[in-house]
Amino acid sequence: MDTVKTRVRLALFSAWRLLFNLLFWSALFTFVLGVRYYDIGNIAFIDLPVQIPVYRIFLNGITLGLCVGIIYTVVELRLESLRFYDNSLSRIILLRTLYLFIVCGLTLAAVSYANYYVDAAKGNIDPDKVGYSRYLFSATVQFLMLGALIGNFALSVFHTLRAKIGYVDFANLLVGRYRRPVEEERAFMFLDLKSSTAIAEQLGHRRYSSLIQDCFRDLTATLLDAHAEVYQYVGDEAVLSWPVDLAAANANCLRAYFQFAGTLQRRKAYYQAAYGLVPEFKAGINLGRVTVVEVGVLKRAIVYHSDVLNTAARVQALCNEHGKTLLVTDAVKDKLEGTSYRFDFIGDILLRGKTQPVGVYSVE
Repeated sequence: MDTVKTRVRLALFSAWRLLFNLLFWSALFTFVLGVRYYDIGNIAFIDLPVQIPVYRIFLNGITLGLCVGIIYTVVELRLESLRFYDNSLSRIILLRTLYLFIVCGLTLAAVSYANYYVDAAKGNIDPDKVGYSRYLFSATVQFLMLGALIGNFALSVFHTLRAKIGYVDFANLLVGRYRRPVEEERAFMFLDLKSSTAIAEQLGHRRYSSLIQDCFRDLTATLLDAHAEVYQYVGDEAVLSWPVDLAAANANCLRAYFQFAGTLQRRKAYYQAAYGLVPEFKAGINLGRVTVVEVGVLKRAIVYHSDVLNTAARVQALCNEHGKTLLVTDAVKDKLEGTSYRFDFIGDILLRGKTQPVGVYSVE
């Protein structure tokens, strides 16, 4: 069932991306053709001014948008599957713009080829005097190519910034949702590498840093599948967050931990060969009401203020003491009771900095 739901979510995500690309490229090409339309009589190889009907401007723009949008989406997804986005931000923007501009250029050339014969059939051009190559390098097609280059660069910057900042945070910063403090119910997971000090001493700082890079790279699929947001990376620790309803849906906040642990186990041959060990993470989860606010001017960020986070961090710190890898508070257990996970009571524990004990459970 989880596999089916995952495939459905991925299909919906791909469908949304396809729809965005179709609308973006259709609007861009229609706009470019509309601007070019007012200069159409000055095209060098046409003997007489040609009045292009408005419907054809829209038809060509939408046709180009559909063709480019579909192929563009396929290539985008392919680039992601090749881990293209593991490069530096500037390299991602440059290469993404170049690769996808080539895709747009080839698609434009194909559509222009069909359009060439339409124009010839309508008598707009004389095929004996104007060949396809000259048609391809006409002012109109060059104008479309320039629009495609600008569009590719804009999309490359947009998507790269979204990935850098985080899809949800980018949207919230864009619309200024948290310019004033807002209260929300959220769940937090503090995910930390076990035996990190010993591992750092064993590997040295450079190889240890590479290990953390690989671990958090392998976390990506889990983040997407469990709808988790990355609040912070702090050293060898990742702090994940969900709105409470999304954390409880399909037990996302618990499933995320076990899915990530499973990914590391499936990749154990790689980790053994590269580092001589298989990394294991411990986690603590808590949920409750937090205040969310946008802070900073030169470097803006969305931050959470609440004892909910401190409690999650303290619970995670208990993992070694009790020999467990995943501990949750009673608030999490009450919210997720009835799922396929088993909660074993550890005890009511007075956490550092707290005046009242907190019920702590391990999860299997």
